[in-house]
This record gives sequence, C-alpha cells and structure tokens, in this order.
Amino acid sequence: MSEGLELLGKAIATYWTSPVPLSVLAVCGASMGTLLYVFATNARNAKLRVSLLTGLYALSIFFWLFLAVSLVLCIAQARDVAYATTGVQVAVAGAVLASLVASAAVSFGVWRYAPASVLRRFAPREPGGDEAWLQSYADLVAEFERFPRPAVGIVDSDAPFAIAVGGRRPTVIVGSGLLRQLDRDEVETVVAHELMHLKHHDAGFKVFSRVFSRILFFDPFSKFFDPAVHREREYLADEAGARSTGKPAALASALLKLSKAGTPPRATWGLSIHGPVKGVFSRYPPLRERVRRLLLLRDLLDAGRRGQ
Repeated sequence: MSEGLELLGKAIATYWTSPVPLSVLAVCGASMGTLLYVFATNARNAKLRVSLLTGLYALSIFFWLFLAVSLVLCIAQARDVAYATTGVQVAVAGAVLASLVASAAVSFGVWRYAPASVLRRFAPREPGGDEAWLQSYADLVAEFERFPRPAVGIVDSDAPFAIAVGGRRPTVIVGSGLLRQLDRDEVETVVAHELMHLKHHDAGFKVFSRVFSRILFFDPFSKFFDPAVHREREYLADEAGARSTGKPAALASALLKLSKAGTPPRATWGLSIHGPVKGVFSRYPPLRERVRRLLLLRDLLDAGRRGQ
C-alpha cells in the first residue's frame, strides 16, 4: 500500500513538474484571458459577446477535464509516468485529446439539444382565442427588428412568467397567469423584452450557461462572471424592448406587478424576465435599478418628442 502511494506521489510530482502539462495550462489560461479582454472591449457587439462566453465555458470545461484526466492517467499509468522517458508526454497527449473531445462533444450537445429540452419541459401550446394577437405582435416586432419569425407558446399556469428559448426553433413562452395579471401594454413590453433576447442571441446562451453552471458548480467563472453577464443582458433587453415598443413605463409597471406576484417557478429561474435577486450570485438586476432606468428612458423619449 505504501509502495503504491509512493509510486503515485512520484508520478504526480513528475507530471506536474514537467513543462509540458504546465504549458497546456498556461495556453488555456492565456486563451481565457484573451477572450475576457475581447469581451470587455466589445460591449456593443451582443452576438460576439455571447460567442465569447460560449468559448469561455468550453475552455472552462477543457481546463477541469484536463486536470481530472491527468489525475486518472497518473493513477492508471503511474509507473510509466514516473519512470518512462516519454511517459509524461504520452499522458499529456492523452489528457489533451480526451479533454478536447469531451468538451467539444458536451458543448455541442448542450448548445444543440438543451433548448429543445426546455420546450419539451414546458410543452407550450399555440395561442388561441383572445391570445392569438400575441403571435401577430411577435411577428411584427421580429419583422421590424429584422430577425427570424419566432413562435409564441402558452403554458397554462397561474404563475406569471415569460421566457425566450433559442435554438433551431426560437420561441417565446408566456404563462397564462401573466396574461391575466398584466394589461395589454404591459404584456406587449414583456414579450418585446423576450424577443430582444432572441435577437441578441441571449436566449440560446441562457439555456447553455444554465446547464453548464450546474455542471461546473465549483467553477468561479460560473459563480461570479456568468451571473454578472446575465444581469447586463437583462438591462439591455429592458432598454431594447422598451425602445421598440416606445413604452418603457409599461415595462416598469409590468416588472413591479410581477415582483409583487412572488417568485416564479424554479424551472424558469435564469430564463424568465424576473426571478430571485440574491446579490452577486443573482442573474437578475435589482428591481429598483431596472425601474429607475426604464423611467429615465421614458423621460428621455418624452423630451425628444416635445423637442420635435
């Protein structure tokens, strides 16, 4: 037993004092730093920023997989790693290859199939009767904002919520409780908010990052940086949706009503227009600040109209 532990310790020490695995980690860290820099310096390019964040998640997965696979190989091939001339190089090559394949496969699978999984979970139906105007309204906004026609789905639920789901079938899902609790103007602004998430590619990333934040629950990136980005995207969707409708005060009123209705279902957290606010770990900005910004936008739009 002691001989085995001594061999394992020798293998780990040999592996992590070799420049080859340390170079892999250095390249990974430098790549993540570069992506973060490009992200920070391209505040207005929403599509690029979402792509950069996707890349950061992929690199995070590779980083942790490389550490895990390296440990497994050190255990499984301890003698070769500790004493063979090319043992470390072979182990590093195996760890890099396994990590690349696994991270690419997992990233592709989540990006491709997670949105469809969300749609199956909520199982929305087509708007009917008094709800039919929602699809026409969404089509009109999409045409004006120049992005593909989305579907609108209704979920029969007392909970007032609205979420956008990207993927191959972009969809805005609205809880019937939201239609009962908000007036027409407020519903329009909420739907426009979600449509802006589709336009800016936030919807697909929301689902993608939600899955990976659960997988990488121990990763500092998913705990601090990712929620901060989501808060930023909510501010931008508020502004873009309010500008598109010309009714920022109606969106502010909708947010206040939704907050008074209580916390939405847990399944919608991180996806819906509102949810629990818990400081630096929350994906939602403070309600007071969202309302303040919307009312300020209202005043700016009103001033512009008076000046014409």
